[in-house]
Amino acid sequence: HRSIPAGANVKFVGHPGVFTTDPDEQRKITQALAPHRCLPVFIDEQVVNGTLEFCHTFLWPVMHNMKVFDDEASKREDTELAQKFEEAHWKNYQVFNRAYAESVEANVIHGSLVWVHDFYLLLVPRALQLRRPDTCIGFFLHSAFPMSEVMRCIPTREEILQSMLCCKVVTFQIFEYARHFLSCCQLLMNATYHFQGAGVLHVEHESNSVVLRADHFVLPFADFVGRVGEKRVTDQAKTIRQQFGKKLIFASIDGDEPFSGMILKLRAFQKFLQDCPQHVQRVGLLQHVLGRRVKTDNDSELMREARRMADEINKDFGQDTVVIREGDVTVDERLALLQAADVLLDTSINDGLNLHPFLFVIAHNNDSRGSMIVSEFSGCSSVLTGSIKVNPWNTQAVMDAMHSVVTMDEEERARRFKQDHSYVATQKLSEFVRTNLAEMKQAMLSAGPVKGLGAGSRLHFMERGFRHLSADAVCYDYKRAKTRAIFLDNEGTLAPDRRNVIQPYGTGKDLTNQGQPPDPKVLECLQTLAQDRSNVVMVISGRDRSTMDKWFGEVKDLGLCAEHGFYWVPPGKMATAETSQKRWQCMKEGDVDEDSDWKTIAKTLMEKYVKRVQGSVLESKGSAVAWNYRKVGAQMLANEIAQELTRFLDPTNGPDSLMYGYPVVVISGKGYVEVKRSDVDKGVVVSRMLQEMRQQFGPIEFVLCIGDDRSDEDMFEKVNEFSKKEGRGSRCIALDEDGDSINAMECQPSPTSVKSWSSSGPSLRITKKASVTLEEFNPADKTKSSQYYTVTVGRKPSQAGFFLKDVGEVSDVLQRLALQATVANLSRFSSMPTLAQYDDESD
Repeated sequence: HRSIPAGANVKFVGHPGVFTTDPDEQRKITQALAPHRCLPVFIDEQVVNGTLEFCHTFLWPVMHNMKVFDDEASKREDTELAQKFEEAHWKNYQVFNRAYAESVEANVIHGSLVWVHDFYLLLVPRALQLRRPDTCIGFFLHSAFPMSEVMRCIPTREEILQSMLCCKVVTFQIFEYARHFLSCCQLLMNATYHFQGAGVLHVEHESNSVVLRADHFVLPFADFVGRVGEKRVTDQAKTIRQQFGKKLIFASIDGDEPFSGMILKLRAFQKFLQDCPQHVQRVGLLQHVLGRRVKTDNDSELMREARRMADEINKDFGQDTVVIREGDVTVDERLALLQAADVLLDTSINDGLNLHPFLFVIAHNNDSRGSMIVSEFSGCSSVLTGSIKVNPWNTQAVMDAMHSVVTMDEEERARRFKQDHSYVATQKLSEFVRTNLAEMKQAMLSAGPVKGLGAGSRLHFMERGFRHLSADAVCYDYKRAKTRAIFLDNEGTLAPDRRNVIQPYGTGKDLTNQGQPPDPKVLECLQTLAQDRSNVVMVISGRDRSTMDKWFGEVKDLGLCAEHGFYWVPPGKMATAETSQKRWQCMKEGDVDEDSDWKTIAKTLMEKYVKRVQGSVLESKGSAVAWNYRKVGAQMLANEIAQELTRFLDPTNGPDSLMYGYPVVVISGKGYVEVKRSDVDKGVVVSRMLQEMRQQFGPIEFVLCIGDDRSDEDMFEKVNEFSKKEGRGSRCIALDEDGDSINAMECQPSPTSVKSWSSSGPSLRITKKASVTLEEFNPADKTKSSQYYTVTVGRKPSQAGFFLKDVGEVSDVLQRLALQATVANLSRFSSMPTLAQYDDESD
């Protein structure tokens, strides 16, 4: 509690350690804990035991990079790290986490900061976000985090990563674990990342931006130092020293677990005594083994081997050369043991942080002596620069370190100790808490610009608070408009992006992409909207013609574009006698095969990359050639290779580029590098459609353009340009002096809205509200009825003016618009729009 910032209203949520279902007893426990600002979570004993079993025997080993096994050996009762995934334990773990989330939900207010700790509560962020999305959730992982090779083996990997990505800030002990988490998110969740100002690392997933930090836990130095000189501590330390006499004591405190490296330590110590007989009577080893996480009646195989080796060493080199103690110890007992020791010997092979080296420095605060040998696989090795770092698997290196500390002169020993003491003494738990809470608050309130790449690879800014699309506002404008254009991307917009290359290049068959077609309800909405006399609806995709026909061919009057607009099917209302004879038209006049020269060059180079990068494929389209590496396991390495390929191909790099002089552009997208014609993209299709609609039907009063990928930025750009040309602005929000939304109005896009922000602060404030509600949506000038909505799926850098969180929200908006269309068609009193007149005449 002393670490809590002054004036902060902080509450601690946790299990009280007792099990009761009696309401009176629960009330008494709650009242007893209230003065300490503690909120008890009452959970069934079976659920708690199942959760602990799941965490200790499965989740904890996995967090320390032990792969999942489910064989007979893993089911042995004497195996602590069983790693056997039990569905019943997983369900208990879920119930346990939901109970915590429900308790937090009942005790938070709008804007509360919720700081969740350790792998026991990995699912709390997701459960809490669903209940209270207005809270800011942070997560601190006290343990290690596994590499992607291990994480991908977990049956519940998506649930764990999804929950962690619901946080605003996720903090790890060291940056290595943050790097592992980032790799897992990229590989398994298709997340992206970027660095913001001052090197802040952000992970973008769906509509959430997560700040990744590395900040190890610290001990309250001042509190522990006060206990070092207490009589009960010094007396225990003297007793330990008397047992070893005048020997130099190597000491270690480890758990009864394989990650402690205990056997490696004993093996190195035995070899040290064998090779350095001059030190046999001068040194001793005190090994304390803490209680096992999973209590059993039998000794572990590790302890049996450790005792055997200790007996062997004592038999060869004298009694009490190695002393093994077992059992749980208090903080004072740990301080006494470390105070008696001359050298801390850590040989852990995987440890999140290991606080015992920090405690060793505190224990010797008064005498300023002591040396440390620390495993390079322990998180503390990166900050304790005065310690000797070793690879515990290298027995000779550990022996050399032992010899070094035994023969080290006092001046160097003092210098090394002072180096570590100066670091440990400056670490304050209160500062650690304040820093993490401040990061969470900053993440919640931050509205700074994020740099990103838009159409044509131009750098532009996205306001952190750019607007969530209000379905009410869209329906309001849709209902008022008489002429409407709706442009929609396919995968990632109408349907989840499930693209997975399954046919490699060079097998004699065309490359096919396995994807997921839109939901039948979405197709029904498209049918309703496309048959509305006031609407022109188009789905614009990078897919080939056959796939588009397979997925959308049954939707009457729907316009289709394949290969980003190279081929297209005009909407029914814009069909002509010429287009009626042939379903698919080519946007490009002339011979399609005239692109064979640049395609041959691009294919030849990409084929070499396919051979070098396992899992990548070549995809050939009518207007483009692409190297696809979505399924390559090492995405970070593949991204570097993709950048190299882009540099070789990009014609803007001058005569050294292979594509120099050809009418093509090179796009480096998410999982692909594509060379395509410079005169074919989604923006060209949208621009052509808007111009033809303008000529045939007059002013376009409503435009809705939704997409999720970088290729969709071309659509957003053309819609924005068209709105400026028409002199009709996109929907924006007016702000009062406090930054609150006061009404919605037409606003003409201007360069001032995308200016870079000055050091003194933003030049354009944003609304504090996430979206425009219908009650706030009162047009200032109803005579200007034209509305243009550009919408990106997922909150990310974009030229779009609005965002929707995911495919589900896109579906919701389309259903609302389809309902409006149905109501309008059923109403006898609805006015007949311009398109209806044209439709009648054409009949």
